[in-house]
Amino acid sequence: MRVISSAYPDARIYIADAAYKHVSYDELLRWLKEDSLDQMRWVDNIWDCDNFAVESYCRAHKVVGNLVYGECWGDTPTGYHAFCIAYCDGKIKIIEPQNDDTNDLKKSDYKPDFIKI
Repeated sequence: MRVISSAYPDARIYIADAAYKHVSYDELLRWLKEDSLDQMRWVDNIWDCDNFAVESYCRAHKVVGNLVYGECWGDTPTGYHAFCIAYCDGKIKIIEPQNDDTNDLKKSDYKPDFIKI
């Protein structure tokens, strides 16, 4: 988890378990494609970014296993927002759980102040 704490030194990082599974980026993409969370309807202040991030975190750990996948809250290009991160193939990946977007999301554009892995 040193990679995550080095990338986001100002974030409060909560690590729940002693060991985690590393998965490839391709495996992460395969799981995101198979998972149906991105098909759920976004509802402002009822089922929005924080709910999607929590649900994605729970599903990832239940289905894929105890992988390095976290729920985050922080500043993003679209404002303060909840999103997810994963550590795959030696890199931190940003995931927008509402639409499963991981493409071209720059780690430096996302500044979490809370990370739960």
